[in-house]
Amino acid sequence: MLKHLLLLNLFLLLIKYPTAAQRYERPYEDERRFYLDVGVGGGVSKASRAYAVQPLFLANTRLSWQVFAAPHYIVSERLNLGLQLGGVFRPKFDDAESNSTLQGKFTPYGVLFADYYLGAGGYKRVRPYLGFGVGATYIGELEARHNQTDAVYYLRRKDRDVFLTLVPRVGVAFRELKVQAEYLVTTPFNPDIFCLTLISTIPLGRPRYY
Repeated sequence: MLKHLLLLNLFLLLIKYPTAAQRYERPYEDERRFYLDVGVGGGVSKASRAYAVQPLFLANTRLSWQVFAAPHYIVSERLNLGLQLGGVFRPKFDDAESNSTLQGKFTPYGVLFADYYLGAGGYKRVRPYLGFGVGATYIGELEARHNQTDAVYYLRRKDRDVFLTLVPRVGVAFRELKVQAEYLVTTPFNPDIFCLTLISTIPLGRPRYY
């Protein structure tokens, strides 16, 4: 009888510990609530002129890129809330208002965001999500070249340095890796930027169990 009890306990232990190890192996499947997304992506400006009514992939479309770090909190299995801190390189573009060509510049931003995961409840290996962010971008002075006089000068739009930024986005999470498409709109004058970004998710803090 004692031998049978020992074998039963051993069997239960073999089931319990591998299950626990798998539970804490990947992000979003353990007791931790805080994570850090680190993203690097490439993009394009929508047109050569700010807010020109043209399709995205036309002549004069210019390449862009961005980097960011985004700490976020897991509110529930479906909802994440966080702060995205990074910057985007805005390529040069023709500005009709000043009749000038504005040179490219790296512009830092901060965006509060929410991501909502779709599909059935519970944690999945492949998890599509929709998100939206709102925040601000620091533009500052832009180097400009007048199209008629060829004079070089510095321009501050609306006598401001900081501008509202809106970021609708959609993505798919593959365990600790995400692929995200986002559309950065910074008003009132910069061309919109479309970015396709690869993101690595890093858990923060120590898990409750080991």
